[in-house]
Amino acid sequence: MHFHRLLVLAAGLLTTATSAPTELFKRDAAGVVDAVAEIADKMTTLNTTVTGYQGGVLGTGTALKIEFQSIQLSHALKDAISTTEDSQNFTGDESNKVAAAFIDLQPKISSTLNNIVSKKPQFDTGLLGIGSVSFLVKWNLQQEKDLSADLGQAVVAKLAEPGALQRWPPSGIF
Repeated sequence: MHFHRLLVLAAGLLTTATSAPTELFKRDAAGVVDAVAEIADKMTTLNTTVTGYQGGVLGTGTALKIEFQSIQLSHALKDAISTTEDSQNFTGDESNKVAAAFIDLQPKISSTLNNIVSKKPQFDTGLLGIGSVSFLVKWNLQQEKDLSADLGQAVVAKLAEPGALQRWPPSGIF
């Protein structure tokens, strides 16, 4: 009699353990907001380094640091795209939080781009004081522009009201 109960219990556990798993979707607006905060952090770090950049022979090390930080920013953008694409569609409240995170990012983007533009003469002599790194800066900006557009499209697809971020990245930024 105890064997019969044990057999029924084992059979029940076996069917439970081997049943097809249901597909789970996560609604991860908080993860997207965190990813945008990471982008903001990387952008602030890059902006600080760009602001202090002087170019010339002594600026070569800083130019390499700027390149490294630009790569980190690109990785943060790619991570944000992945987090967004892996998320379920956002509720209205979640959409507002995500949109607010992007709106808060806007001034950091503008400041960083303005500082990069103002440092063009220094970038022109940034490679050991004789060569230009402007081509590399331009390439990085283009890559970040493309990634930003991809992120914007991914986010808009998840918003409850797509109009909230319809114009990301804001026109005139890149």
